[in-house]
Amino acid sequence: MRRYRPGISSTLILATALLVTACGSDGDGQSVAESIEVTTSETPVAEARQVEPKVADRLRGATTDPGLNVEWSYQGVRSGQYSGSVVTVLVRNLNDEPLSPDDLPEPKLTYNSGGGTMVDATPIADDETERSLGLDLPLGAGASANIQYAFEVSPGNLWDAELRVGNVIFEGNLNY
Repeated sequence: MRRYRPGISSTLILATALLVTACGSDGDGQSVAESIEVTTSETPVAEARQVEPKVADRLRGATTDPGLNVEWSYQGVRSGQYSGSVVTVLVRNLNDEPLSPDDLPEPKLTYNSGGGTMVDATPIADDETERSLGLDLPLGAGASANIQYAFEVSPGNLWDAELRVGNVIFEGNLNY
């Protein structure tokens, strides 16, 4: 059996009316307009500095790049999908802010074409491959990512080569 309780219903209606009235007027019957100010802030990003390139002590292992405040580690090279070579490096952001892809300069690969003549390898563009090359999104603070770069040179020709990524140079037999 259900009992009708008029006291509870009327109390709830009265409380709701008072709440709506309190929110909508200043006491004199005048409506009050609230103002909310929305501001945006840009996410801070790490800033690159110009420094002299640093030659890595060894091919394997991390080398700190003081200009970008990152660590680079050479991971290796393999044949590209259709031709050329794909070089993989690991980058770890040591900054307290994200690192923008725009702060990473294009890598440079030179190799011995025979007789001691060093030749620049031609980079292969991202749209000419079936994979994403380079860093495509900001690298978060403390984050790491394997980055790949493609070049128009066979991995077999990288027995005497030099790879420059950021401000770090890896040199020697990149194809071992």
